[in-house]
Amino acid sequence: MKHKWLIFTFLFLSGYIFLITITFVYNNSLEKDFNELSTSLENNKYSELVDSKGNMIVYNQEKYEAWVDLGFMKSRNDFKKNKYLLNQRFSDNEIENIKFLKWGSYDTYEEAYIDLGILNKYARIYPVTHRVYNELFSLDLLIGKTDRTTYGIEPFLLENGILDSQKTVSLSIDLKMQQIAYEELQNTVKKESAEGGIVVVMESKTGKIKASVSLYPWNIAYMGYIEPGSTLKPLLISTALDEHIINPNDKFYSGYEYYPTGKKNFKVTESQGYGMGEVRLKETLTYSSNIAIAQIMEKILEDFSNQWFYQKLLTYGFGKKTGIEFKGEINGVVPYPDDWYEITPFQIALGQGIGITPIQLISAFNVIPNDGKYVKPTFLEVKEISERQVISEPIAKMVKEWLSYTVIEGTARKAYKEGLKIGGKTGTAQKAESGLGYVEGSYYSLYVGFYPVVDPIYTAVVIIDNPKEEFYGGEVAAPVLTNIFYRYATEKESIAPQDQKVFYKDIMPDLIGHPISEAYNILLNLGIEEKNVIITGNGDTVFSQSVPPYNYLNDSEIIQLHTID
Repeated sequence: MKHKWLIFTFLFLSGYIFLITITFVYNNSLEKDFNELSTSLENNKYSELVDSKGNMIVYNQEKYEAWVDLGFMKSRNDFKKNKYLLNQRFSDNEIENIKFLKWGSYDTYEEAYIDLGILNKYARIYPVTHRVYNELFSLDLLIGKTDRTTYGIEPFLLENGILDSQKTVSLSIDLKMQQIAYEELQNTVKKESAEGGIVVVMESKTGKIKASVSLYPWNIAYMGYIEPGSTLKPLLISTALDEHIINPNDKFYSGYEYYPTGKKNFKVTESQGYGMGEVRLKETLTYSSNIAIAQIMEKILEDFSNQWFYQKLLTYGFGKKTGIEFKGEINGVVPYPDDWYEITPFQIALGQGIGITPIQLISAFNVIPNDGKYVKPTFLEVKEISERQVISEPIAKMVKEWLSYTVIEGTARKAYKEGLKIGGKTGTAQKAESGLGYVEGSYYSLYVGFYPVVDPIYTAVVIIDNPKEEFYGGEVAAPVLTNIFYRYATEKESIAPQDQKVFYKDIMPDLIGHPISEAYNILLNLGIEEKNVIITGNGDTVFSQSVPPYNYLNDSEIIQLHTID
């Protein structure tokens, strides 16, 4: 009996030790695999990004991710038994050649554990931090993403050690102005059947960017360039005045055509198709005289070289990055004087032959409303102002006053609105394609302006790409700027900062209490199709909504907004 007991005890202990050994080897192998996975998981709590008024643009959300070790599971005998569970959520192709499978993302640890079920023995649950982005109103092309894009504000801040240096980073963007700029630009692009558009709004004194909208698949405000057309004329005149090459009382003669080199290889005409006769310097800007500008360029070349003119272009910030906090910004193109032809200075004077990014254009033009000082543009709300004097203050003030007449009686008359005093310069630039040169009938319509005329607060640029009807900047681009400033001036006080809301794609917003027109536009901007938005009642304000606030949305969701009288 004693021997039987000893044999039983021996066998029991041997089995127990074997089981512990197997369990240890099993768990150790599994743990080793998951240690490898956990080191690869992104779990950085980067700074949250808010706009200049504290409204959220990017925030951190604590989540739990469940991961299944497929590599280890496949080595076990029960893989076939568990495979049917995997196939309920994933196809064979999705699980064929991967080692770790992300089972899901959850708000709590318990949700993840319950969802895994019997797969828990092959899985681990990790706390992670997700970045949640406001992607409306073209913000996706502006902000970028640390782990998905090589362009944008966020990758720049990460690369320069700003994104992980503080809990919250305040951006200069004003979400209210961003929304208005987006809606006004989108309306014009749609109305004119244009190929795209750009709006950038800057604080004149500080260089802070308050709105930046790009209706392209990529953000050409910083990553692409255009020819500036006639928007360059105020800078040329300011420089010539500042250097005493011309004086404010000078007059020029605008005929049917003009040959600035004295040869027939380069002809300058007026965009109106006829000469203007005698033109004063102020009228050169008001009516955008090409011939007068060509004559001013001749005066410059009488006293100064091409190299001098080239250096002046660099002084305005052309041909090099502005240094704004946007990864992917390009230099633009300003050819070296060694590569110039006899006609090149005249082409540049007319805004041709150089490639300027929209952020370079607005920064250079801002010298005029900012009393002759170039201020470096920035996306940071809290940053020391970096500025330098480019032209004298009296010259800047004089040219600024002249530019107000383009809206009153000149090329930007369509930008005029009673009570809203705006100044600026129109431009129309023929588009060029590589290897083809200028394309007939293809244009950029431009307007660079400031508001108000007296002690400007904002400077802005509007670019409409290839409008199909009217194409002159004064006809197409200038009214966009007027509408932006008018709406911002009348709407900004109607919503207190604490009541402003940020809306996210795939999440149903709380629209109760919103004006019905505003609620409708919010849903369209979230990607909901017009046919899927149903409005009932005859009131002006949303009383109820069919989809509860903060529920997940899908593209085909039918949403009913009910109003009451």
